[in-house]
Amino acid sequence: MCGICGIVDFEHAVEPDLLARMNAVLVHRGPDEGGQHVHGPVGIAMRRLSIIDVAGSHQPMSNADGSMWIVFNGEIYNFQQERELLEQRGHVFHTHGDTEVILHLYEEFGLRFVEHLNGMFAIAIWDSKLRRLVLVRDRAGVKPLYYALHNGRLRFASESKSILQDASLPRTIDTNAVAGFLNYNSMPTPATMFREIRSIPPGHLALFDARGFQLERYWDVDFSHKRDWKQPELLESVEHLLKDSIRLRMISDVPLGAFLSGGVDSSLVVALMAGLSRHPVEAFSVGFDEQYAYMDEREYSRAVAKMYGANHHEVVLKPDDLLKDIDRVVWFLDEPCGDAAAFLTLALSEFTRKYVTVSLSGVGGDELFAGYRRYLAAKWHDRYLKLPAFVRHGLIRPLVSMLPENRSSRLANLGRITKKFVRDIDGDLKSSWQNTVSYLPCYDGPMFAGAMEPITRQSFRSDDFDALWQRVGALPDPVDKAIYLDLKTYLPDQLLFLQDKMSMAASLETREPFLDYRLIELAATIPLNLRMPGNELKAILRRIADKYLPRECIYREKKGFAAPIGQWFRGPLRDQLRDALSPERVRSRGIFRVEYIEWMLRSFFEQNRDLSVQLFQAFMLELWFRQLVDGEGRRFAGTLSPSLSKSPPRPSPSAQPA
Repeated sequence: MCGICGIVDFEHAVEPDLLARMNAVLVHRGPDEGGQHVHGPVGIAMRRLSIIDVAGSHQPMSNADGSMWIVFNGEIYNFQQERELLEQRGHVFHTHGDTEVILHLYEEFGLRFVEHLNGMFAIAIWDSKLRRLVLVRDRAGVKPLYYALHNGRLRFASESKSILQDASLPRTIDTNAVAGFLNYNSMPTPATMFREIRSIPPGHLALFDARGFQLERYWDVDFSHKRDWKQPELLESVEHLLKDSIRLRMISDVPLGAFLSGGVDSSLVVALMAGLSRHPVEAFSVGFDEQYAYMDEREYSRAVAKMYGANHHEVVLKPDDLLKDIDRVVWFLDEPCGDAAAFLTLALSEFTRKYVTVSLSGVGGDELFAGYRRYLAAKWHDRYLKLPAFVRHGLIRPLVSMLPENRSSRLANLGRITKKFVRDIDGDLKSSWQNTVSYLPCYDGPMFAGAMEPITRQSFRSDDFDALWQRVGALPDPVDKAIYLDLKTYLPDQLLFLQDKMSMAASLETREPFLDYRLIELAATIPLNLRMPGNELKAILRRIADKYLPRECIYREKKGFAAPIGQWFRGPLRDQLRDALSPERVRSRGIFRVEYIEWMLRSFFEQNRDLSVQLFQAFMLELWFRQLVDGEGRRFAGTLSPSLSKSPPRPSPSAQPA
């Protein structure tokens, strides 16, 4: 796991000092060592978190004759098998890691080398013979990769603030990206807050040479080929692939563990790890103090840890104390994100990093196997619209409008969800889904100022969303469409984005067994009647989990990994919120209309409307401007997590494949 960066300029020499500054900003991603290579039109650099072949595999790395150079962030889980294949073809290796394997695969197969990779990766290869740079991002989008092309010079990096070290690059705020963030709650790929900086989409490869920049998709998930699965065969196939995915992700030369929430996904990962390991699994869980006991899931994680004899490590958080890190969180996120789970993820990552360097995660199970309520909305969309209009509008809507609309209790939260479903479902499936995933509130009047003023909840549209919909529009299964869109947007843009940025802030590598591309491709072949029988969510994983987990961990209500934003805004963050969204600041920043912000504040504080996420978005946006535009975040550049400055406890032997 590393941070990478580089510059290619066919007209001007690359400045080694600039490259060094770009690399220094990424030190948290790779505290163990760093290096750079500058020659002719190219300069590439990396910061390394040593996981495989700790003593070797230094980067940047070249091939035997020095004609090709690579920097690489991530892990290739099948590198040992690919190495054997290459050795049979006459390739000679000088290290024991995966970086050299990538380089030899490129030598052997050219651009098709990426088809041989099973892993998470952001790769940059400079080919001096063809005078081209190759940039590749993994299929699911686990690892980020940003680039900026301006005046013929290409810059790339694992984080956009590394690219911003080049003072010659303009910094134009992308108003469409701001609207996209407020709509989706995260920055929609390929946009960033700066018009000049973009991100390589998941499953894409880019080429840059004297002719220009080309971007092409090398992989996509295909839902059009359903298999006539029998349930026993399907369960066996999913379980076998998940076990193999976990086995590959347990290969490590440093201590390794797993996040354990007590939910189906992370618990199943720990259970299968235990069966593959020679030593007890190191499991890491979050607990909460009495004030936030309703968020505490430790009874479930403890049950799983006890069942499998895991070394269970718990960190008890006082969510109010997390707010001391708010500026660090904004800086290391790199882009605005409206998911307050970032605070919890950073705290868990820093705690975990005291014991291990690698942690497996359950991210991806909900997307692959239909674990979200919104998939029910997609499934029943057409049937609901077949109800007579007078029933939907004259009976159901008035009744639902009387439900509470906040997150203060299970009943109130159900009311909030029901009201959103009824409000958003009218219209065709495309517009209904767009409304379902939108966070723009129902506000009568202009929300935005300046160039954004014409945008409203009703008028917002995304060319990228439209392009994705075009690719799945002909699929007959509405749940397939919804899952595909989540795999391309919510998963990489929010969940994986957040996990990468916060775990890397703690210099911790996270691995996601559910996102093995083989498992993604298999899940796409599952018909709706098996994936979602009746109204049951995540049915396939639940059937598999029945063999491994306590029943109470499988069939309980999903809580999610959430922070108490509403309570924060009514308590310790109240003054900061009021300051960040004061009329003077709002008017000066020029994004929102003062009247809209005042409406949100009144609705939240006086009418108890659930606008906590929308307020958090506006709050984080203001803090992002302060940290990344106004320059207040410079004090965090080149810093390491406090967890690395303390002597860590002696961990038990890390889990290793038997």
